[in-house]
Amino acid sequence: MFNGRFDCDLSMAECIGHAVLWIIISVLTLGIGAFIYPYALARFVVSRTYVVSGGRRVGRLQCDLDLGSQLGHLILWIILAVITFGLAYVVYLYRVGKLVADRTLIIPL
Repeated sequence: MFNGRFDCDLSMAECIGHAVLWIIISVLTLGIGAFIYPYALARFVVSRTYVVSGGRRVGRLQCDLDLGSQLGHLILWIILAVITFGLAYVVYLYRVGKLVADRTLIIPL
């Protein structure tokens, strides 16, 4: 059985910079960026996460989520959010998490 854990190598400055960038993008795109942000956030964290076993890094996570997949998923959820007056956005966040998890690989170091 594999005994390992995840180690996220993420600084507070990187988090603040990423959040500020997406706030600016959301304002400039009149809110459309708010729908893209969950993908960017998940990929941002996943791409800085490592698999640790026996006290050393043995792999890293890589999310292979391309722009085409994001756009198809995004258009569907924007339509649902408009139809449900924003209530679908809560469920959308869980679907983004599932999509990112399904597209994440462990790359050996």
